[in-house]
Amino acid sequence: MHRFTLVLVLMAAGGLAPGAARAQDYDMFPSKAAAEQRAKALKCSGVFAMGKDWMPCQNFEAYQKAVSKEK
Repeated sequence: MHRFTLVLVLMAAGGLAPGAARAQDYDMFPSKAAAEQRAKALKCSGVFAMGKDWMPCQNFEAYQKAVSKEK
């Protein structure tokens, strides 16, 4: 599934707030190393796969929590 489509599906299901959807698309990386760097910036640990891409933090819940603290 294309990541934009996934974001729209999650938004429609109430799984993401609009701001989180933008953050999610911005934080999808083609390499694990890039996601690990972003995880350090977000002050979370680990990364997880989202389709062919990588996202920072150990899971989506941890990612959402870290992004919500970012100003």
